[in-house]
Amino acid sequence: MVLFINPAFWIIAAAVYLLLLFETPRRATLRFGLFNIAALAILLGWKVAAAVFLFVLLFWGVLYRLRLWLRGSHWKADTGAGFALILMLALVFWVHKLNLEDGAFVSRFSQAAPWARPDLLLPFLAMLSFSYIFVRSVELVHCVIWKRMPLLDPVSLAGYLVPFHMLVAGPVNIYSEHLEMDPSPPPAPNSSQVLIVLNEITTGLFYKFVIAEGIRIYFYGLEGHFTVASLFDSGVLVVYTFFDFAGYSRVARGIGRLFGVPTPENFSAPFRSTSVTDFWTRWHISMGLFVRRNLFTPLQLQLVRKVGIRRAAWASVLTMIVSFGFVGLWHRLSWTWFLWGALMGLLMAAEKTAQGYFLKWGWNQSPRAQFCLRILGPVYVFSVVIVSAYFVANEIFPA
Repeated sequence: MVLFINPAFWIIAAAVYLLLLFETPRRATLRFGLFNIAALAILLGWKVAAAVFLFVLLFWGVLYRLRLWLRGSHWKADTGAGFALILMLALVFWVHKLNLEDGAFVSRFSQAAPWARPDLLLPFLAMLSFSYIFVRSVELVHCVIWKRMPLLDPVSLAGYLVPFHMLVAGPVNIYSEHLEMDPSPPPAPNSSQVLIVLNEITTGLFYKFVIAEGIRIYFYGLEGHFTVASLFDSGVLVVYTFFDFAGYSRVARGIGRLFGVPTPENFSAPFRSTSVTDFWTRWHISMGLFVRRNLFTPLQLQLVRKVGIRRAAWASVLTMIVSFGFVGLWHRLSWTWFLWGALMGLLMAAEKTAQGYFLKWGWNQSPRAQFCLRILGPVYVFSVVIVSAYFVANEIFPA
């Protein structure tokens, strides 16, 4: 979020917007990709921008060659090639999460292989395995290799994989929507569109710099360190995280609207949820949709085909556990986070079973039951979220 208090960021965002207003025969994705690389170079330095483009160029080359090799092949070859590429990305992600944050490992690597230029290689691997670039890369493989969608050129692809206005904390943009920038350019800006953009940006900044930072300073001081020693601390952390994360997401969405670059909504009143399942469709929406598109739905279809429709319920439970286990490991590679995800998956499977009984017995038609659900549901959800945050808090803020 430090990015948003840097005046250069807003000057560059305004410059990119003005440049995108000029109509040229170039595709919208290519124009944004070019300006995006320039923005990264100014904000983060030319070395970072060069590393980004080098990664995108290499990744594009692999995808391009794979598409040529798989042309006219059987679907099993597509599946195998896609999985192999995703496993390679996951390996880099795994190495980074387990080792590249460890100073001792970095030092040993530098001594053992100075010829590998650790000063260049390790930052490159860290950039590649940055969580949001990783999930966008997986999305790209899924769309280009398995769904046979068009592959953008390297410059345009950099605008999708590493967009400067979504760099720090997402949201996870959708590749198919990014492709639609070319055949369906955004309409000319008008007063209502400008008001929507201003509302998104100012609300996001208010969330972050007034509410979230106000909470942090009030409870922990200007230089305070987050500590979670009780469920009350956990509740403070959850509320702070919402306003911090939702604030960034709204600013990014507002800037995306300004550019005409598809930037998904990330939060939709999550604390009004009446179930944990509902909560996870409102909190970090773009990540939830990514997991559904790329993991939950394909895995469930394969399992149901294997075990049959009669065991579809068990397949759904297993898929839920695996999917949210992945979400846990995406946050941090540890048994604690995996267990957090697995328990969330089990809880949502239990809610789905309970919902079936509610429908069977007709309780969903009862005004009294609906009233109790509206009142008690958010209390239940907030309690679960607080307890789950307390469960993983020591991994985020070690004592």
